[in-house]
Amino acid sequence: MTTRFSMRVLALFSAMASMLVSASTHAQPAAPLTIIDGDYAEQCSMAARNPQGASGVIFTGSRASISPIRICTLAIQQGSEAANRAASYNNRGVLHFAAANFDDAMADFTEAVHLKDTLTFAHINRGNIFNLREQWAQAISAFDRAIELGVQSSEEREVRELARAHFNRGIAHENLEQLREAYLDYLKASELAPEWEEPRRELERFEVVR
Repeated sequence: MTTRFSMRVLALFSAMASMLVSASTHAQPAAPLTIIDGDYAEQCSMAARNPQGASGVIFTGSRASISPIRICTLAIQQGSEAANRAASYNNRGVLHFAAANFDDAMADFTEAVHLKDTLTFAHINRGNIFNLREQWAQAISAFDRAIELGVQSSEEREVRELARAHFNRGIAHENLEQLREAYLDYLKASELAPEWEEPRRELERFEVVR
């Protein structure tokens, strides 16, 4: 089925797009994790980059093991700069998200943007949870801010996350029957990540009427 729209008339003929969510951090994957000299923020970030592979943190020279979420909590408690604490809140939120603790994840993502409103990934992550909750208007607002901020580099992972922001904002727009906006978001997601099949499949449901 296709969705036909023009600048004046919008009509929906197909089911809503399926949800696709993601979480973003600022690290490289590593497991098992090893703490050296109490570098909690770095290890928190590494755990969030690979939450399924980070079951615990082993202290060098010790048999003690604590959870990655606890490591992130220590990073937050010991962080001196707001920007660093914001990153650790975002990373802890990613770990909560991976464990399906969505309320805790939302609390962490929200605190992250309070500490550093320019943290693009935290806004994306808030939008993802709003989408999961079917709070479409709030999701659009969060994705709007993330897209306004953009990404800080041309790194493939960051560009792909921006593509996901457009894609997931498209889902929110479509659920509000804002079809033109949804189409443009799916199109932008496809342009940013041309190898990603999901936006192309969504675009196939639309027919543009000139």
